[in-house]
Amino acid sequence: MKYALNVLCSLERKQHDHFGDIHFIRKAVHRDDVIIIDASTANVFEQIRSNKDLTEDIETKNADGIARLVAENILIPLKGSPSKVIVPIAKHINLWLQVTDSCNLACDYCYIPSLYSDRTLRSDIFPLLFRHFKHIKGLETVHLKLAGGEPLMVFSVWKEGVLWLRAQLESIGINLELRLITNLTRLTNEMISFFKQHKVIISVSVDGLGSAHDQHRKYRNGTGSFSSVMANIERLREHGILPSVMITVASDNYLGVPSLVEYLIERDMTFRVSDAKGGYLTSAQFEQTMDAVCALLDQAVGQGYPVSRRVIFSDLRTHEVASTPCSMGSHAAAIYLDGSVYFCHTEFQKGQALGHLNDDQNLLNIIRTGKHKHLGLSDDCQECQYRFVCAGGCPLYRVNGKSIMCHVYKKIISQVFGIYDREGERKHE
Repeated sequence: MKYALNVLCSLERKQHDHFGDIHFIRKAVHRDDVIIIDASTANVFEQIRSNKDLTEDIETKNADGIARLVAENILIPLKGSPSKVIVPIAKHINLWLQVTDSCNLACDYCYIPSLYSDRTLRSDIFPLLFRHFKHIKGLETVHLKLAGGEPLMVFSVWKEGVLWLRAQLESIGINLELRLITNLTRLTNEMISFFKQHKVIISVSVDGLGSAHDQHRKYRNGTGSFSSVMANIERLREHGILPSVMITVASDNYLGVPSLVEYLIERDMTFRVSDAKGGYLTSAQFEQTMDAVCALLDQAVGQGYPVSRRVIFSDLRTHEVASTPCSMGSHAAAIYLDGSVYFCHTEFQKGQALGHLNDDQNLLNIIRTGKHKHLGLSDDCQECQYRFVCAGGCPLYRVNGKSIMCHVYKKIISQVFGIYDREGERKHE
């Protein structure tokens, strides 16, 4: 088939020491509106730019890439009957599903603005989701995060619904991956059996050892939650369930984070370490913490700890390049209790919803109306070698077009890539 190029799109390339050549298409509407493509798709773009017809073999080998460029209105088919309505394509969709605003903790830096409301999850939320999923072109996997509040406080409300959704999706060839975002202060034998049988991924919030954790993560009566959380982590591990740990570095716990990281390394656990947003941490504090963390990880690599498979560093894309720091506004969003679709869960009932599951509009189209939130990168970010690793940091907390942690992120990225290199060298010894 013969294609024409959208004249508002240009192909560019950026060289990166770790990832090599990065190919991307920039849309002239806004300089930040870029789509990363692989080398093969870039070659297709070049052939079309040279007014060459694509052979059947090339079209077959690059079918996914071509379909994506057509869906993005970058390529325009000149034969057949292309619709004026561009149908978005996504192999994966990632959703945060708020199943409750209730929580048994009173963490002082919690960023869920709707916390402690008396609203409940609408009873038809899972049928509504399925109605949208089955109409997303090319969809192969749904990644659903069950969150709150504390989702285990309403385990009985959502457990049957997610199983129904999984069965419905499987019947049309779509996989459902379930992840639970929890403080893990509550855990019953029924829950453990459910997690194991249905392969639910568990992510647990832990901010330090002992008092370092309890400074923030307290029950509403002021009692710390550390002992309960760690006991429940061990219960899960005893049953063959390996939870990952989410660490939020704040000004009150930053000195204790390295000790927690050392504890997790010793137990071969997976974890994510992130900086608290919204003024709860200075860049100097985060830098001090991450210098210590990276030193521990560098040492752990020599002892066989697989850093590249165990550790996520904030919102940094250290495994594969990306044009944005998260997939919100592309193929990810947050769904509130009432079915409202938000760009991010930090905006529930505070920001403007992008749409609603009741809408007839395609869910991906709703999600992509939030894409503009990622735009507005500074000139520094545009020229930075880490443009497609950091991507300016969380767009909701940028200052003058970039993260306040800019210089720390650059340092972390350099350290992490060095650790990855040493890990690779060790594998080949």
